[in-house]
Amino acid sequence: MVTNHYQFFFILSVGFYYLIDKTEESIRPRYMETIEESLNDTSHVLSALVEEKLKENPRKRFQFKSLVNELFRKPFQNIRKRNFEAKIYSLLKTNADIQMYITDEKGFVIFDSELFREGLDYSKYNDVYLTLKGKYGVRSSKMFDTEKEGALFIASPIRYEKEIIGVLTVIKPKIGVIPFIEEAKNKFWRISLLVASAIAIVFSLLAYISFRPILRLSQYITSLRNKDKIPFPKLGIKELNDLGKEVDQLVLELEGKKYVESYVQTLTHEIKSPLSSILASVELIQTHPKEMERLTKTIDAEAKRIQNLIDQLLELSSLEGKNSIQLDDTIELISLLEEVLARFEIEFERKSLHVMKRFDMGRIQMKGNVNYIRMAIENILRNSIEFANPKDTITVELVSTLNHQINLVISDQGQSIPDYALPKVTDKFFSLPRPIGLRKSSGLGLSIVKEILDLHQAELTIRNLEPKGVEVKVLFQNS
Repeated sequence: MVTNHYQFFFILSVGFYYLIDKTEESIRPRYMETIEESLNDTSHVLSALVEEKLKENPRKRFQFKSLVNELFRKPFQNIRKRNFEAKIYSLLKTNADIQMYITDEKGFVIFDSELFREGLDYSKYNDVYLTLKGKYGVRSSKMFDTEKEGALFIASPIRYEKEIIGVLTVIKPKIGVIPFIEEAKNKFWRISLLVASAIAIVFSLLAYISFRPILRLSQYITSLRNKDKIPFPKLGIKELNDLGKEVDQLVLELEGKKYVESYVQTLTHEIKSPLSSILASVELIQTHPKEMERLTKTIDAEAKRIQNLIDQLLELSSLEGKNSIQLDDTIELISLLEEVLARFEIEFERKSLHVMKRFDMGRIQMKGNVNYIRMAIENILRNSIEFANPKDTITVELVSTLNHQINLVISDQGQSIPDYALPKVTDKFFSLPRPIGLRKSSGLGLSIVKEILDLHQAELTIRNLEPKGVEVKVLFQNS
């Protein structure tokens, strides 16, 4: 759940950054649009001034160049000498940088506020070319090759008796606008970061207040699923507290129902086969009395099979119902292993199995429940015997380590466990066919082993060996 919160916050942050970044990118175009709009007005005002002078003195139409020079030369010379201090927001402006040139109807410059353009043919430049065509003339380009930013060129037509006789272009170097754009960007980012920080703080506080009880409840439900025993947490919110208790009760009821259903179904399935065999044997005894001895053995074997299944189910249910057991017995592991191996001697001989023992010298002791540890070792050893091939070797190794750990390893040379089955071998009722007879077991042996070892805080590891065989390793913490 915490991960989801961080994912949501990450997505929100990315979206917020995208919005801010796109808005920041739009500052420059918006500034340039504002400058262009102002220059357009300025250009039309100045061209209108020229047109008025032509109306006042029509003869000047044929002295167009001298007219515009008389009109603009001295004002531009004057403005270049003028110094002033204009604090525009946080920036100080000390001189005017606006420029202007005027072309005739052929596009040749007849006046230039900077002097260097006069006489040049500008008829191919968009501001002059488009204006002479009766369109809106504008371009953005460099004034000099060394410039990086260039300038905005906004033109307007000069008309005499509805005929375009020239073009007046106002120029604004972008270098004069850049400081304002950068200042606006910096201010925008400062405000955005302040807003983002405030949102992050508020979001974190709300997430902590809102989601912490939900996280506690989620962790508690996870612990129930993992069968960890922890007390119900204090959630602080009545509705969540009530919900948690209801979920707790529901989980307990569902687990109990599932537990009973699973046991009943498995018991029914497992008992069905031996019962059918018993019933069939009884019928055959009635019709073939001479087969009584053989059929009686079959009935006895199947009855013992049912009895063993019931005993295992009862034992497993008893173990699963315990959170802890008394671990007061001092267990001599080597003696216990010798005792268990002696009990299996007949089965070893029946399959011609060899037993290799590798025990550390001296006494290896641990605290635990000796009856349960014996049962676990027997189940592991029985599995090895059932899956081993005739004349195979079963190795039993017991090693005590320096860090108070005891390793018990039982391995065989029989068939390996399929990869898909390795994670399931300790699950209740999961069983694989034996190599001889292909009959499956009840699937409870390793489940009982796992429950016993969990009660002893021991670690169980099952892995395949190369080229074949299985190793079962038990790690006891002998504190």
